[in-house]
Amino acid sequence: MKVMAFEEAQKWCSQVGLRFTRDGVLRYPRSPEHRFFVLAPEEFRQIMVFTYAMLVFRSESDFCGGLLWLRRWSIGSPQMVRVGWRIIEDIRRVHGGLQSLEVAPAQLFRDDEFVDLHAFLAQVVGFGWVAEFVPSTGNFFLHFKDNRQVCFTAESADVLNELRVDFGHWNPTDEDPMVKRMAELEREAVDRRKTRH
Repeated sequence: MKVMAFEEAQKWCSQVGLRFTRDGVLRYPRSPEHRFFVLAPEEFRQIMVFTYAMLVFRSESDFCGGLLWLRRWSIGSPQMVRVGWRIIEDIRRVHGGLQSLEVAPAQLFRDDEFVDLHAFLAQVVGFGWVAEFVPSTGNFFLHFKDNRQVCFTAESADVLNELRVDFGHWNPTDEDPMVKRMAELEREAVDRRKTRH
């Protein structure tokens, strides 16, 4: 495992064909959005199954490592999230990564670091941290949001369809449920205002 600062992680992402927009959103350049959303589970054992599925997409023998970039990890009460920080920082130290998360928020995992990456992903989902996971293959990536939504984005419609089939039992949806719910609440508020007048 190699810990990386922002600039190193950004450079690595560009090498696998990704770029960041001005507002910090990771995407494929010159490609339409091929994405769907899945609500991450809350129960620990389901989190382990869910994150394992991310790593074995297509097959376990295809695992090639990847980049996990923590974007916001201070979500929640400090008394609770410190456990996740400890787990991550201890794993990083074992691999020689002595820099703090503030200095080096990303970590690049090799193809023989399956268990370490699985442990990191479980913390991200369990604590609701904002993060990006980009497998070394570079043909898809995951964006973890703080509302338990995971956005699966693929380079092509074919890869997206494969992901949708693999994650079909997690009830993928084309719209971000949080954005959809906010729009519904806004419409309801407008309707209430209209009925009052």
